[in-house]
Amino acid sequence: MNSAVEIALSCPETDVEEQAAGSKPDEAYLSRIQDTIVRMSHNSFQCKTWGITLVSALLVVYLEQPNDMPHPECVYIAFAVLLLFGALDTYYLYLERGYRHLYNVAAGLESAPSGFRPRQMAILKEKRGLRPYCKALWSVTTGLFYGVVLVLLYLLVGFPTM
Repeated sequence: MNSAVEIALSCPETDVEEQAAGSKPDEAYLSRIQDTIVRMSHNSFQCKTWGITLVSALLVVYLEQPNDMPHPECVYIAFAVLLLFGALDTYYLYLERGYRHLYNVAAGLESAPSGFRPRQMAILKEKRGLRPYCKALWSVTTGLFYGVVLVLLYLLVGFPTM
């Protein structure tokens, strides 16, 4: 009987089934990647929230000043605040996209690049660098959002209230 089991185990069909079972995505690993994606998305939302809150507060201070003594420093500070939060928001979006790609590779939805290690939590090399960051910067969620606010701030400085 032992010889029959040994023959069945050495059969190529059994090896294929074992390989298929071994390639099943690890649920705990995918869950960690999903948690990271959710955290990056939440951080991106918080950047927008804090950025708009601080810019609004600075604009209120600017607009409450007497008309004979306008001080555009508040608007310049609002520019700086908005640029800093925009850069941070872009970074979180960049990370989120990198982890989404890692999730797709880990789940077997995309082919694994060379050098991919199972259970790795680092963003894959092909999704790192300046180009993916710039793509995140010019996306609708960051480029359009922060671009509109920056243009409105510029118009406010260019056309002060009467």
